[in-house]
Order: sequence, then C-alpha cells, then structure tokens
Amino acid sequence: MSSTGRSRPQPADAAARPRWPLGLLGLSLIGAAISAYLWRAKAGEMSLICGPVGDCATVNSSAFSEVLGVPVALLGTVMYASLAVVLLVEWRRPGTPLSQFGFALALAGALFSLYLTGVEAFVIRAYCVWCLTSWVLITIIAWTWGRALRRSAA
Repeated sequence: MSSTGRSRPQPADAAARPRWPLGLLGLSLIGAAISAYLWRAKAGEMSLICGPVGDCATVNSSAFSEVLGVPVALLGTVMYASLAVVLLVEWRRPGTPLSQFGFALALAGALFSLYLTGVEAFVIRAYCVWCLTSWVLITIIAWTWGRALRRSAA
C-alpha cells in the first residue's frame, strides 16, 4: 500500500511472469552453498562432513578435484552463482537471450558433473554425497530449463 492507502498498481506483465525461474533459482542457491562448502573444505578452512555413506575427503582431495589448479568446487560455486543471476533476470524479463546462455551453462555443468560422477565410480572408487547431490541439482536445473525454453519456442 502507498501512503495514500491505495495499493500500488502492479505491472501488467507481473502476473504473466513464469514461475519456473524462481524454483531453479532456489536450486541454484542450494548448489552454490554445497559447492562453497566443498571449496572451503578443500582449502582447509573447515572440516568435511560426509556422513555414514561415501568418502568425501578422498574425492575432494583427489587429482580430479582440480582443473588446471582451480578447485572444481570453486568452479561449481561460480557456475551456480552465475545461474542464480541469470535466473533472476529471466524471471524479471522473460525470454532474454541471456536465458540461452544460462541453459548452455547449466547443460555444460550437468555434463561435467556426470563425467565427475563417472570418475568417482570407476577411477577414484569413492563417492561424495555432496558431489552426487550437486549432480542431481544441476541435472534438474538443466532439464527443467531446457523444457521451459522448448515450450517458449513452440
């Protein structure tokens, strides 16, 4: 309500905004938190808690936990944060070309995460519950985003 007691008029397109970006924004923030946790654990800033299943310490300290000296968890944090920004823009202004970039980034993240999951299974022979959770999150984000783009093109 404004100071005159009347409600402010909302933009006509506010009701037409798609809701899917907000759901994916939430998943992106969860992914960013997980990646930041793994990154801080890799840097030795905090202990890594894995629970009764998996061996997160082995995975997070393996040679595969870095790309050209950059921790994969840092790359994940940057990716998820970037996706969150793009999703916020997509929610505010649906159909921007930035959405295509966001989908491509999510798809690349899902494929890279799938590769890393294969490395966990067949090379390291240890699993990180946090990494697997991140793989599920980014796969859901990429799949949902792709479906939304496909629907909007139809």
